[in-house]
Amino acid sequence: MQQEDIEKQLEQMRKMGCVRSSSWQDYVWKNELAEQQRRIDLHLGEALREAETEHNPYHMLERAIGVAAVCMRRLIECRLVTDHFRDTALQIHKVVARADEDWREPFVSETASNIFKNYDLTARYPEMGTPKFISDKMLHARVIGVLSGNGFMPDGLLIASDIQSRTQLFHFTQSEIASIFDAFLNDQVRFSTDGNVDNDSEFKGTRKVFATRS
Repeated sequence: MQQEDIEKQLEQMRKMGCVRSSSWQDYVWKNELAEQQRRIDLHLGEALREAETEHNPYHMLERAIGVAAVCMRRLIECRLVTDHFRDTALQIHKVVARADEDWREPFVSETASNIFKNYDLTARYPEMGTPKFISDKMLHARVIGVLSGNGFMPDGLLIASDIQSRTQLFHFTQSEIASIFDAFLNDQVRFSTDGNVDNDSEFKGTRKVFATRS
């Protein structure tokens, strides 16, 4: 290659500028998730006690649940949790829609209208869901309500995504939703591998990547 061609290439590279970046880190999202866990516990307690506060605890809950869900999703999508945790189902509880009533669509402006008409609040049922399944529903929450004084199930949060809400709600006590967050916070990636792999699973080529986290 001629010196003149080299100079032209170098000049073109200089014109492109530079891009600086880093690798994804779990502490960025875990620190925020821990803060939102604290806020959910605080504001859910305020709502259950009907405490007098300068803020609206329900508004604070709505925000904290949304931000926590984003943190959970980023931890999964950026591969900042172990593959084992990502694929392991966690226990949750659901409240099912009533079969003996016609569905009444909630008003868009309300976070938990027509709850007693649409759902059977006489029982909750255990269910298993992957971390992504749970975080997806929380991120797209259409229903967020606080249940108290029910004779059939303990006080807690009712959460459901827009699509999920047609058939069921999640029901969490304070300790149960804290345990979901703790599962994310306590999972630690000790070993990670990234690379390229072709369709024949041989470690070569550049069009497909693999990643393992353990």
